[in-house]
Amino acid sequence: MDWLFKNLGVFIFIAIAVASMLSKLRKAATQSQARKALEPVRTGDSEAASRTRQIQEEIRRKIAQRAGRVPTAAVPPVMARPAAQPPALPPQNIFEELKRQMARAEKFAADAQVQLREIDEEAEREEAETRRLAEARRKQQEAQRAAETSTIYRASAPSAASDRRSKLLAALREPQSLREALVLREILGAPPGLR
Repeated sequence: MDWLFKNLGVFIFIAIAVASMLSKLRKAATQSQARKALEPVRTGDSEAASRTRQIQEEIRRKIAQRAGRVPTAAVPPVMARPAAQPPALPPQNIFEELKRQMARAEKFAADAQVQLREIDEEAEREEAETRRLAEARRKQQEAQRAAETSTIYRASAPSAASDRRSKLLAALREPQSLREALVLREILGAPPGLR
């Protein structure tokens, strides 16, 4: 999901490019349909037949003029009608329009990436602040525990030491405990050669 949000600008760019291309194709299709509707309906046979008739009439008229049968002024020259041309549509360069739309899409994608970067930086700052506060709270709790532990240790240490000392002295008053203490001293103490 993070990947999707990090690449959101690219997805937006692609969507805009695809939408632009589809609209251009739709516009081109409607323009071609309009051009076809404006062109007169022509059939190859009728046009060729009318042209052949015109040429034949012109040849007959010239033959009649040379023979002197028909005066020249009496027969008007046959003029071919110009074919109806569709109204000229303004030429649109689809590539220039596509380039403009791509530039707009790239600008939009860049703006989106900047905004995403700003959001990420803000989230990182908040996360760093949260980590810093958690670390400070942890250190404060450790210091408080250390202070409590040292207070407890200081309070119990003198009484424990004096308590151990009194127990040891009481044990040495008994003859059996005194013998055990002497044996332990011989075993655990310094060797006799080093004394």
